[in-house]
Amino acid sequence: MTMTPKRLQRLVKHRERLERLQEQELAGALRLYRRREEALTESLDNRHALLALELTAGPLDIADAEAGMVYLRRVDREILARRAALLHSANDVEEERAELLARRRDRKAIEALRDRRLEEERIERNRAQLRFIDELAATRWRSPTGGGNP
Repeated sequence: MTMTPKRLQRLVKHRERLERLQEQELAGALRLYRRREEALTESLDNRHALLALELTAGPLDIADAEAGMVYLRRVDREILARRAALLHSANDVEEERAELLARRRDRKAIEALRDRRLEEERIERNRAQLRFIDELAATRWRSPTGGGNP
């Protein structure tokens, strides 16, 4: 089946819609990446705030020290989990970006094919028009008796 310019144009429009959908997917992945990045920053800030606490002079309360250590371990686990989530989001963003670039390449290839097909049709129309003009000129100058100029 040959691809007419009209079919190619419909295909280009379809590819453009797919490209827009992929752009939305990429935007969603970027939003998730930024949220995870902010969450990691918040956890790091919590850890730094805990480590920056000044000890008060006087006797050390064992319960407070134990609670601080438990909180520090929880924050450290949270930081590890958030770093892993951020890495996962970064991979997702790269995959979405690669998919978007592939869709753009496909659309541009189809557009180039459509343009080439339109150019071929234009050239063929011009040739047909020139043949028609040549045929008119040949019949006009032909004499009814079969010889020379009228």
